[in-house]
Amino acid sequence: MSPTSSAATTISLDGRRERGARNKEAVVSALLELYSQGEVQPPAARIAEMAGVSERSVFRYFDDMEDLASCAIAVQWDRIRDLYETLDSSGDLTKRINSIVDHRLKMYDKVGGVMRVAVVAANKSQVVAMAVKERRQMMGRRALQQFENELKSTSDVENKERILNYTLSLENIIYLKEALGLSHSKVRETLTAAITSLFAN
Repeated sequence: MSPTSSAATTISLDGRRERGARNKEAVVSALLELYSQGEVQPPAARIAEMAGVSERSVFRYFDDMEDLASCAIAVQWDRIRDLYETLDSSGDLTKRINSIVDHRLKMYDKVGGVMRVAVVAANKSQVVAMAVKERRQMMGRRALQQFENELKSTSDVENKERILNYTLSLENIIYLKEALGLSHSKVRETLTAAITSLFAN
């Protein structure tokens, strides 16, 4: 093979790899978009249509739908990792309550649609169930850290920890927003009042 032919082959292979990477990313983005629209288990054909690839391509990039879901969850985590990890824990109780309430409402804005679907999909997918569990545990730890001093000095700690975690869960915010139809400001007011009451002397 001549040097020219070798170079052309390398360029061709690189082009296919880049195209494959773009298509794989498009498939993952399509699944996340469908999740955000409320589709719990979109079929491969629907995902492929939205991604602009063939249905066969979906299974060229992923072993099965579980593999695709796992990859999508990892991508979603990377997209919002900073939001999960950025929380102002300084100041007095009022400031820390306001900080975590604002933090959770921002999370709802970013991932509420995906979380809503993930909770349902968790009943059918072990991969999704594990991801939902991990996110809940992480959010729970952050909530407990935010009010560590208050929890140390209170009675009935375990019940208060459970109430705190539930109050600040995305599932609760989804309920307040979508089942009760509360506005963002009313949800903020409700969460703030609930946590303030929890730590009232």
